[in-house]
Amino acid sequence: MRANPPKFKANAENIQAKWGKSPEDFWRLAVKKGYIRMGKMNAVHADLLKWLKSDIGLGHVYANSIIAYLRARAKDPIQTPNSRKWIKATWKV
Repeated sequence: MRANPPKFKANAENIQAKWGKSPEDFWRLAVKKGYIRMGKMNAVHADLLKWLKSDIGLGHVYANSIIAYLRARAKDPIQTPNSRKWIKATWKV
């Protein structure tokens, strides 16, 4: 599935409006849970997805948007260049 910049931007705005959490808030929560250590990803996608959906209550698409942000901020090598570019444009990573 390919996302596009307007969709990422809408997701970012909707997540903040509905859950009252900024991307930075999700970063801090991921660090606290141990999913990010020393600025690097320390979890697989499935674990992050489960956490965001069950503990936080995000839907699947919103959870994937947050995971993309976390991966971009951590400079995770498995993230695609296009995804990284869209995240940087949306969330100023």
